[in-house]
Parts: sequence; C-alpha cells; structure tokens
Amino acid sequence: MTASTLIVTQALLAHQDGVSLHPDLFLWEKYLSKYRQTWFRCSDKNPLAWYAALSERPAALLLAEKCSAFPEHIRQCWVVSPYHAFLAQHMVRVHPEGLFSWSAEDARYLCETVNPFIADDGMTLISAGSALLLCCREPMQAYPQGFAAISGKMLPDCDHEGEDGGRLNRLLSEIQMLLFQHPSAARQERGDVGVSGIWVWDPVDMKADVSMNVEIANGVSGHKQFAVATRNPLLQSLVEPIDADLIISEPERMHELLQHDEALPKTIILAGEGHAVLLKQSIFPSFTKGIWKSKLKRESQKEESTLLAYLVSVL
Repeated sequence: MTASTLIVTQALLAHQDGVSLHPDLFLWEKYLSKYRQTWFRCSDKNPLAWYAALSERPAALLLAEKCSAFPEHIRQCWVVSPYHAFLAQHMVRVHPEGLFSWSAEDARYLCETVNPFIADDGMTLISAGSALLLCCREPMQAYPQGFAAISGKMLPDCDHEGEDGGRLNRLLSEIQMLLFQHPSAARQERGDVGVSGIWVWDPVDMKADVSMNVEIANGVSGHKQFAVATRNPLLQSLVEPIDADLIISEPERMHELLQHDEALPKTIILAGEGHAVLLKQSIFPSFTKGIWKSKLKRESQKEESTLLAYLVSVL
C-alpha cells in the first residue's frame, strides 16, 4: 500500500471514563505511539459514513447514484446495514461490522426475501453491488442512530426518535422475524453467520423525478470523489481502489490491507466512542509508552468539522 492517509473506524473503545485501543490494532501500537497526536470530538461513523462525510454528500445519495435501475416515485432513501445479532446478558448484541461478511449475492437474497413483505407499504429494497437502499414512496419522519453507534454494541430496545419512530421500529422488528423464518441457504453452506435483521440510517429526501435524475430535494449535485482501499463490502460497492491515497478500514480488516511490519501512512485517524485522534508523522516524533488517554476532557478537543476540513485538504 502507498496510501498517505488511513482512517480506522471503531479503533477506540470505551474504557472506564476514557478510551482504549481496539485489540486488533495492538500489533501496530508501537508504531502508532511514535506519531504526534491531536484529539477531536467526532460522531461515530462506519467506513461508508466516513467516505460520505469526506465527499460532503449523504451516503444514501451516493448509493442511489450507483443504482442502475431506480424505482419510480421514490421520495426518500435510507442506507441499509444488514447485521447478525446474538443474546448477551439478557440483551441483544450486534455483531461488529468488521466481522460480518457480506456479498452481492447476499444483497440479492435480502431483496428477494424482504420486498414482497414491504411492497404494500410503498417500500422496496434495491442493491448496488453489496450495498442496499430502502426506498420509500412516502417519507418517514424518524431519526435512528447511524449503524456505527450499534455495531458491536447492544441493539436499542426503544422506539426511534421522530413522529414515525414507532412505525420504523415495528417495521424493523417484523423484518427480523421474516429473516428468522427465511434464512439464507447460501450463507449456511458457506458457514457464515445468519442475517438477523437490517438497520436503516442516514435518510435523504428525494425529488419526485428521482428515477430520471437522482438528486436531493435542495438541488445539490456533484461531490468530491476519492479512490479508496477498503475491505468493507458496502464501501467497496461505491469506490475504486486503483491508485488509492486513502485507506478506510475497521480494525478487524486491517490485516487484509496492511502488514504489521509495513510502513504506515503519514496521516492516521483512529476514531470511536465520540472521539477521533489525528496522528501525524513528525521530524521529532513522540516516543511515549502509549498514545491512549484514560481520561479525555472534551473541552480540550477540537471540533469534528476542523478534522474533516483538514482531511479534505490533504486528499
């Protein structure tokens, strides 16, 4: 890899009143500790959400533009993240996204299974490679968290915010039951974990003529594009890896992109739990025992917008 910038999602885990490094990054810790660091407040993002933030474009719209056949009369689209979940301490825990395998074949299975069930509600699932969109003829006023907020964590057991939060929660619960009754034979044959449900996030309202000209309601068009090296299936459906100067990865997939003894990019972002640390190589590197703070004072951290602006400037 010759990329100059690396973004690792969910690299920081909650630890007491601070954060700690994800265990899958321990192999690189001695190298990371030599970088200069700057801390930021940062909302949780998965790889697709990071790419959308850098593109200054809603993730749902980026995926809609990749769809070859878009349904007519669609007024709203949602990004769809399939997941596997399991019982843990009398609650339902979501499998980390970085450990969940997914393919275009799986996306087709999900569309074929769910679409007959949601058609009467004016909804349809469509796929672009491995990525999925939930398309609605009537917009839902609901505001669920991004998928990064639940990946590897407990599945929320309360209604989503918004006028239609209860309706969305019931829809997702019914889809859970449907998928339980109709498991994927292909995933079972491969030995992959089953699909327990879907999570929808980052909705975007569309114009009525979306099938002819995909654009958001306020007329914004065009976006910054970056070649990206990634192993995240949803993001792979959206980006090209050729000559990528940017790597976006979950910790669990880092070994597929970088060897532990390989030179790391000059600029690294480690994010998670509402924080992000910008690591930059310096002429006078910092030789510390560790770069992770057990206590983080939010008032001493910079704003997320500052971090995004810096990243866009160097890409």
